[in-house]
Amino acid sequence: MSIFTIDNIVVSSGGSSKPGRVTEWASNVAYADGQIVVFNGSQYIAQGAVGAGVIPPIEVATPPTPGSPRWVLAARGRSLPSAYNDNTTYYADQVVTHLGGTYILDAPTVPAGTRPTRDRRWTRISEVLTDAESEKVSSADLYNFAVSTTAAIINNSDEDPRVRHHRVRVTTSAVLPPGPLYTLRYPRPFPSEARPAITVQAEDQIASFMLLTASAAITGGQVTGYTLSAQAGAPATTIEFTVFVKEMIDQVK
Repeated sequence: MSIFTIDNIVVSSGGSSKPGRVTEWASNVAYADGQIVVFNGSQYIAQGAVGAGVIPPIEVATPPTPGSPRWVLAARGRSLPSAYNDNTTYYADQVVTHLGGTYILDAPTVPAGTRPTRDRRWTRISEVLTDAESEKVSSADLYNFAVSTTAAIINNSDEDPRVRHHRVRVTTSAVLPPGPLYTLRYPRPFPSEARPAITVQAEDQIASFMLLTASAAITGGQVTGYTLSAQAGAPATTIEFTVFVKEMIDQVK
């Protein structure tokens, strides 16, 4: 299914002066010269008789007779998004959702099992927060505090603190050696395949000197939270910093 309906669309058919009705491509139909079909939202025009089962984007990319494809791309579009499935073979301009992202295939086809997060032939077309990134967090999600340490998630704007970015205030009442300060539990775990990157932005010089880092907490193949550590130890102080958590599903190997 494409992003527009094909009912009652009338355009010219190739070199013919007669109008031609656009139809959705079907694998069991043979097409005559000049017929126009929609395949994954894109329009293709038949060049001569085209037998049943000739897939338009494959024919355009690799015609049996070089330079003489039986289908010609007339206008590019895209399909409506559907959930990615490892058992499905995908073709050009097909849109899928996977691990919270939306992707379009920019190749004639890819073999079944070619995941959008692992292959550059898929292009990510969404930049919205994923479900896991958008979850709200609060001080109740913090635990495993170091000795003489308290921590709280605070608001510094009109926006609610979320997994994607949240501000934390940590107070240490004594000098601490290098090590963990607290752990945050995500309200919704990330699939480990999403490879969430966790970064810490220090807000003052003391926090910078403490060398704050965050490492993922992984349980049962899921990233369930992160542990924040002071690699250089901590003085008796109060600091504030922002933690950013972003699924790296637009990266590929």
